Amino acid sequence: MSDKNSQYDARTLAAAAAIFIGFALIIFFLPNIMLAVGEQNRVLAGAVVIGVLVLPFVGLWLRGRMRRKGD
Repeated sequence: MSDKNSQYDARTLAAAAAIFIGFALIIFFLPNIMLAVGEQNRVLAGAVVIGVLVLPFVGLWLRGRMRRKGD
């Protein structure tokens, strides 16, 4: 493996780890966030949950678009 490929793999791994840890923290605190927002507005609490669940798919879609532009 050349140095360029190993650096790319390390960057990819670091980005994947950061995304995973960030999403895990959001999911961990989601019940508290949802309850706090739900005290003000129940519809908004539902929108927060939907947003959190859609977020990974939007991120993967954007990543795919960026990779296709690079090819």
